[in-house]
Amino acid sequence: MRFKSYEEMKKHYSDDDICTLCNIKQIVFYAKNRVQPLLLDEGWDGKLLAIYDIQETKNVWEIWKSQKH
Repeated sequence: MRFKSYEEMKKHYSDDDICTLCNIKQIVFYAKNRVQPLLLDEGWDGKLLAIYDIQETKNVWEIWKSQKH
């Protein structure tokens, strides 16, 4: 499920169920591994934020941690 706003997403997910990334290399890595964010937003200083369902990112997170970036 994809959302149009942060408020809409928060109706379905708690803070414990989501992770927010602003590292563009990690966001691209997740996309290449077919993990899509629940929401893309603009964060502090205009940076891209990608908000993910933690359950969907577990396997890709392990791969990311094992590689040097």
